[in-house]
Amino acid sequence: MKINIPLESIPCEQLPVLEKIIDELVEKGFAIIDDLLLAEQSQSIKNRLLELKAEDEFKKSGIGKAVLHQVDETIRGDFIRWIETDDLHPSIECYYQFIENFIAFTNRSLYLNLKDLESHYTFYPPGKGYLKHRDRFREKPHRVLSMVYYLNENWQPGDGGELDIFDQRIKKLQTIAPRMNRLVVFKSEMVHEVLPSVQSRYSLTTWLLDKEKELSFL
Repeated sequence: MKINIPLESIPCEQLPVLEKIIDELVEKGFAIIDDLLLAEQSQSIKNRLLELKAEDEFKKSGIGKAVLHQVDETIRGDFIRWIETDDLHPSIECYYQFIENFIAFTNRSLYLNLKDLESHYTFYPPGKGYLKHRDRFREKPHRVLSMVYYLNENWQPGDGGELDIFDQRIKKLQTIAPRMNRLVVFKSEMVHEVLPSVQSRYSLTTWLLDKEKELSFL
């Protein structure tokens, strides 16, 4: 990943989006952006995810890290496929270019000193969700910002799979539908929950780190 790209290299049309994310992160702790990419770019990413799923590339996710890792479907029911940033498929290069621009803009705007990321494709089968949790805690202290990019066409009320975000007192702040081409960014220490889906639910999940990924276990 290119972390310290010059701001003048960021496309002008992205600047209002980046500024909106920063403003909402400061004000609320989370931000929602609809129609992040061109429709054909979003569809290409979805097609790539479905290809990997058809090739049985997804694995059951778990909770905890390293020796603490365990699979518990009563807490978390998704399947994941990790993405290596040094070998990106062409279909998601546009999304990662946006993330590079976002990291550079955020480091200069909020002085977060973001240094790396980790990311995976995410698939929730019908009926599965993820109970209330944080992405940043004692065992994972280097996750600063969480990003979820949704890939669900024609999502309707009642389809489930929404993201609930809570404040420090576990009071619900907002329920966010997982609509196609929608990006949600939130502080990784915020409590959140994925509600069970009626149909299959797809997304890209990314965490921005304050330490290089290879060292983030320290």
